[in-house]
Amino acid sequence: MVNPDKLVYPAFIQQDDEGIFCVYFPTLFPESGWDFPLTRGETKRKAIQDAKKDLAYSLAGILYDNEELPEPIPINSNDLSEGMELIDIETSFEPYAEEIQEHLKGRHWHITYYDEENDDFIEAIGYKNEQGTWDIFFEYCSEDDIEIFDSFCKNNPDYPLLFTVKLRTEAEEKFNQFVEDVILKRKKD
Repeated sequence: MVNPDKLVYPAFIQQDDEGIFCVYFPTLFPESGWDFPLTRGETKRKAIQDAKKDLAYSLAGILYDNEELPEPIPINSNDLSEGMELIDIETSFEPYAEEIQEHLKGRHWHITYYDEENDDFIEAIGYKNEQGTWDIFFEYCSEDDIEIFDSFCKNNPDYPLLFTVKLRTEAEEKFNQFVEDVILKRKKD
């Protein structure tokens, strides 16, 4: 169980070619954590200090998205190359609570489906509702998609709301299914 009063996650710090210190969280963010730093700073001390705040913001976002805080997973030292230094970043929400609340006010999700056949992106956007779940709305589509979507929504009293979900993964699955079952099928008709 992760203690929200004392959050400690493994990271590594590395100085880039421009002399900037970068803090990475590869096990917390497995898809991008090796390639993109969470924090950058002119000095090692500044980068680590900023990493504490940025980590608190990121973890608060995870909770806001109705996800559970991930357990800290150690970084295998064999995966590090020269110039990478293993560190633990300790943070908590309390020092940044007001800033985090303000930051989360505009938080939303973008969900994108790429239609390869038509080289087109179909998008939805999600906003957290008063019940703490996420309302997913149709966001962007081509002119043809709008016609298809409008005909679908004539039978849907919640237009333009597509659906409500608790988790982002659920929203992505439902939106992909909606696009395939409604948008793409009607494009073919």
